[in-house]
Amino acid sequence: MVGAATFHAAMVEITIGSLTLSVICTIMCLQYAFKSPIDRFNISENKLLTMDRAALIGAILGTIMMPFSIMTGTLSVAGDPAGSILLYNKFVYSGLALGFWVSYVIGRVRLGPNLWKNKKLNILQVSTAILAFFMTITIASIGGKLVRNESLLDLIPFWFPINSTIVIHPLFSIVIILIGLCSIITVSKFGEITEYED
Repeated sequence: MVGAATFHAAMVEITIGSLTLSVICTIMCLQYAFKSPIDRFNISENKLLTMDRAALIGAILGTIMMPFSIMTGTLSVAGDPAGSILLYNKFVYSGLALGFWVSYVIGRVRLGPNLWKNKKLNILQVSTAILAFFMTITIASIGGKLVRNESLLDLIPFWFPINSTIVIHPLFSIVIILIGLCSIITVSKFGEITEYED
């Protein structure tokens, strides 16, 4: 029988591959609003449109696969996961990554491909994708620490706090969730944008 670790490896490869494609194509979409000063590096409108679609499809696929990666990762952890700081941090960063990717997808779907032509929205969308991808890489690094006691974060020259965590009061957690839900409802009701201004 196939174990949870094998399923987890497959889910992670699909998730990371899709999100890597998405973030690369998203960065290339900067050229919608910011043309390169060197003509040779300018990308045609048709290629940019293809990159926009690839970025969206990659983000959707990665966002759909991420919960499966989280579930199979939890099932594949050896021993008792309770009390593991790394596992706790993995859940926190998974929530952040999922939130960033969902906001990226919702923003792109609601505003359409014309958002790339607005400089402020373009920068916001690219920044969201980069932050989401950074959170995703952090999750993968924590997984490496759990399984092999090494991570991608070991390569960076500064300390990144994945071995310590802050536990907040459950009441404060509920307040944060309610603020998040209110924000989603507010954006859904009042976020109808039909025109863009540069």
